[in-house]
Amino acid sequence: MAKKIYNWGILGPGRIAKKFASALALTTDSRLYGVASRDKVRAQDFAQTFKAEKYYSDYLSLIQDPLVDVIYIATPHAYHFELAKACLENNKPVLSEKPLTLDAKQTQILLTLSQNKQVFLMEALWTRFIPMTVSILENVQSGILGELRYVKADFGFPAPFDPAGRLFNPSLGGGSLLDVGIYPLFLCSLLLGTPESITAVGRLSEAQIDLDCQAVLQYSDNKTAYIGSSIHYQMPITAEITGTKGQIMIPCPWYKNDHYQLKTEDKDWEIVQLGALTNGFEYEINEVTTSLNQGLIQSTKWPVTSSLQLASLMDQIKQQLGVQYPDANNT
Repeated sequence: MAKKIYNWGILGPGRIAKKFASALALTTDSRLYGVASRDKVRAQDFAQTFKAEKYYSDYLSLIQDPLVDVIYIATPHAYHFELAKACLENNKPVLSEKPLTLDAKQTQILLTLSQNKQVFLMEALWTRFIPMTVSILENVQSGILGELRYVKADFGFPAPFDPAGRLFNPSLGGGSLLDVGIYPLFLCSLLLGTPESITAVGRLSEAQIDLDCQAVLQYSDNKTAYIGSSIHYQMPITAEITGTKGQIMIPCPWYKNDHYQLKTEDKDWEIVQLGALTNGFEYEINEVTTSLNQGLIQSTKWPVTSSLQLASLMDQIKQQLGVQYPDANNT
């Protein structure tokens, strides 16, 4: 039987979509079929650059095209929910950029819809699927670090201020937590699960989005995690994982590295070197197509239930900081 080749459609021809389109070319069972934008010229230019067969001047036309097998959402955060919902309602498998939605309520709606329609849904947390994360998770689960006690990770950079841009505009889901804080929070969630309590502090802009955020997560059995995020100043962008028998240090940039340092009871610090990342997005693409080939409606490595847990944690942090988004309030 010939291998299924999946026709991908992309909603939103921005910077992240360009990286995704380049990654599609690295896979053996996926191809870029179409791209949609409300700006016809942008869609046309993107299609020409990445050799897509079709371009669309509205999102619904791509979603309803019977030749599109699976859809990648690359729009600003605030549009993820409605577009993912439209994809599921039209029985189209969907991979949506992170964050999947603006809050846990929206994520639960999508999860329920995916289950009712039996249509695949996944959040594009690409770091989950790269070789580094897979290797670290295997080492943690093997027990060579002993019982985990402490996880620390951050992600911050000085973004040029643009009040209308996606990072600073609350109507677009701006703020450091949803854009980059989600990465360290994901790592803590992946390794430690759900905390018993969260204490968060941060600084808000005049538009009431978080410019920076720090949070301490307390778990049962004396486990603790610390996360930091910023779109105002540079952070180390490193991560530490400490257990009773060993430790892992991931250098900058920890969320997309090809190596990390490992220390155990039996060995001093050594470098665990993995294959260099060509792009990085190809791993999440392969996870989607593998899941579809198996008839799954969620990834086994990053199910929507994990995205829901992550959204709930971010809700708690946003509430403590005083961050609110207009669209989320009207869901």
